[in-house]
Amino acid sequence: MNQHAVVVALSGDLDLEVRDELQWDLAALIEAPIAIVDMTAVTFADTTFVNAVRETARMRAARFGDATRLRIVGASAIVARMFTIGHLQSLVDFFESLNEAEIEWRPATFPRVTLGNTRGLSR
Repeated sequence: MNQHAVVVALSGDLDLEVRDELQWDLAALIEAPIAIVDMTAVTFADTTFVNAVRETARMRAARFGDATRLRIVGASAIVARMFTIGHLQSLVDFFESLNEAEIEWRPATFPRVTLGNTRGLSR
């Protein structure tokens, strides 16, 4: 599975007027194992955004299971509150910066031990 993050950078007002475009943009995250929504250039977001994220998360869960959460960067306190009020906070994680969101998802690297290369290991 590809472990690269897909970042969708949104801007402007996220309201009913841009609902279809927003859903189209977020569709890029459905197949991504690591999905990040960058809201740092968003000036306004209402429940249209929350509903689009909920639908995207639903489609991602059908694809990957419940272990994949969307990473949202730069969301205002009001946006975070909308997720809490709607009992949808389990769908997303909030980060202050894109770098922070990407670091959070770098997979840990462990040495691979197989039966063929265990002879030199001491007990």
